[in-house]
Amino acid sequence: MKYISNFRKGLDMKRIIAFIIAAIMVFAFCACGQTASEEFSLDFNAGMDDSKTNFDGYECVIMQNHMAETADTSLFSYPSGTLLEDLLLQRIKDIENEYNCKVKVKTDGTVRIDSIVPVLASGSYVADVLFTSGPSTFIRAGFMYPLDVLSDYIDYTNTEKYGGLGLLEQGLYNSTPYCVTPAMWPGKQTTTSFGVFAVNENLITRYGLTDPRDIVESGEWTWETFESIIPDYQIDDGSVQATACNMTWSIMDFAMMNGADYYTITSDGTVLPALDSEYIAEAIDWCSRLFTEHKDCITFLDHGGMLDLFLNDGIVMTKTAVDHIIRFMSYKMDNFGVVPMPCGPHGTYGKWVNAYNENIAFSILYNTNEPVCSAVVIDELCEAFPGYETEEDLKAYMRSIFFDDRDIDFIMNYFENARWNYWGHASLETFFNNAKTAAISGKSATEFLSANAERINNLVVENIVPNVDFLESFKNNSK
Repeated sequence: MKYISNFRKGLDMKRIIAFIIAAIMVFAFCACGQTASEEFSLDFNAGMDDSKTNFDGYECVIMQNHMAETADTSLFSYPSGTLLEDLLLQRIKDIENEYNCKVKVKTDGTVRIDSIVPVLASGSYVADVLFTSGPSTFIRAGFMYPLDVLSDYIDYTNTEKYGGLGLLEQGLYNSTPYCVTPAMWPGKQTTTSFGVFAVNENLITRYGLTDPRDIVESGEWTWETFESIIPDYQIDDGSVQATACNMTWSIMDFAMMNGADYYTITSDGTVLPALDSEYIAEAIDWCSRLFTEHKDCITFLDHGGMLDLFLNDGIVMTKTAVDHIIRFMSYKMDNFGVVPMPCGPHGTYGKWVNAYNENIAFSILYNTNEPVCSAVVIDELCEAFPGYETEEDLKAYMRSIFFDDRDIDFIMNYFENARWNYWGHASLETFFNNAKTAAISGKSATEFLSANAERINNLVVENIVPNVDFLESFKNNSK
């Protein structure tokens, strides 16, 4: 496979510079006053027979961030005192007994595990394994151990256990994987992907409106149908005034639901960046017309401006993220629904493609003393929990959050088709957010792309094209 040549000149030097910048960026996260780490002291007695793998009592230390969405100390994002924390504690005990090792979990007091950066940069040992959301900056800074050399101990291609290609993509750098997501853990079938609509089902029922979930189910959730129902959702009866739709985030998912991708491969194997493709241009032009012709029933409030309105019957349908629904809406609404972005003329109906910012993941730190032990511990931790082995078990868990099985079925499918948006590196989200701004002002795709496509395509070549060999091989081998 050959790469487009006019973008490749000088790329090696760019990578060196990018590496240095990435390291500086990580340093920039460091807080002057650092919170002391907390420890889960898990000192269980090890007992095993001689026929099993023996790590001779090695202590595998896992560093986790404090997981900002939980109010108290949690174990791998499961709050203290919950059944799932108990299952994890038992899992750790089993691993220790099985492999004659110790597992200690430390909690960094900062959101991005900032406090360990200077230690890692100095080359000093801080832990064996990292558990955090969005590890890509650490990966680019050279702080993570490559998983391809540990494939005998951790099968990152196991899509049932670690999720599909899109979840693995978060940890790819130069076609080498560095992290895995615990995709079989209950409640982790969500990502920070801003490509769903939350629906105020109280308003839908009260005003006898067509439930968008019914439209999705009938196979008609398309750009055309979406545009036709928007005016029907505008409510003003004197006592209630509700905007039909709020477009909180970018239009990236509209483009992806029209068949867009980050790159394309020509018949001779050349990889080309594709952020100026006809599918993306079509999405921008459609949004420009949609926003202009329906400006009276579409708003563009950010998350903070949108949330209170939506919770208080001021918006019928709002663009948001599944994890935001769980964290900010599920405990405050009597009834809500979830639907995807509508399907464009070049999209595949029912394949609800989306792009996410970050997701929780395990990775091995580059200077671990026992990389094999670290890989085995991660692989064992990520197994399904007793009682949650099947997709139906995971759906049953989600019923404590969502009101309708259609929402759960959609989320499970949506999770499978997630793609990483290279947040912080290729600026794709910024590109599509700027495209939304251009569409709001009535600009055409031609105007927007002529001014922005070359820069973003350069970033695609620098950050995404080097992963294409792995991405295409994974797709071909997983069919």
